[in-house]
Amino acid sequence: MEHEAAGILGALERSAWGDIVRGSPLLYPVANTLHVVAVLAFFACVAAMDFRLLGWLRGESAAGVIARLRPFAVAALVMILATGFILFSPEATAIIGNPAFRLKLVAIAAAIANVAWLERRYGALLRGDAMAVPSGARAAALASLGLWLLAAACGRFIAYL
Repeated sequence: MEHEAAGILGALERSAWGDIVRGSPLLYPVANTLHVVAVLAFFACVAAMDFRLLGWLRGESAAGVIARLRPFAVAALVMILATGFILFSPEATAIIGNPAFRLKLVAIAAAIANVAWLERRYGALLRGDAMAVPSGARAAALASLGLWLLAAACGRFIAYL
């Protein structure tokens, strides 16, 4: 399995797409800048939703805050994935072996699993107009903040490990 993955990543790196990214004087730096901006926008949305679940921003129900911000968070996440692919492509085989990148992937997977659990366990309640938030949802919000911050920090460490 690992050998097959290395072959796929090597093929991506040597592909016409990898050549385009490596050969363009603007594509990589623009993608990098957009990646950072998208991460900031995404985290701002996630933090506001999580802060509401933690009991801050009490002027509006959790459902209202989530309904208003989730579409922006999803759009930012799509931009993160698209620009991340651009950044990953020209050096896929080196990046996949980077411990910071691997930890970043684990943090992202855990953060997404946390959101899925929150939705499954408390989704109906959080779509209502109740102002109170259960303690389990507050714990998930705290985990969310930590996991997304860890993912962002690992992203910065990739260049240094």
